[in-house]
Amino acid sequence: MATELKIEAAKTYVTRENAIKAAQKLYGHNDALRFVVIQLEDGRYTPVFIGQSAVGAGVHFNFSVVG
Repeated sequence: MATELKIEAAKTYVTRENAIKAAQKLYGHNDALRFVVIQLEDGRYTPVFIGQSAVGAGVHFNFSVVG
């Protein structure tokens, strides 16, 4: 059975664009990083980075990371 991942976001943003700007401000220089922006139940947005390269870059100190 598939398992749902529940994201507990430390930082959320009012708009999708603000979430993208925040992620790019910190990690826009690293072409190896990939992220998606998700909308939480309360309507706010958060970037979620994907993969081991995000963990290696220390993204997990600022944003959520999934493998």
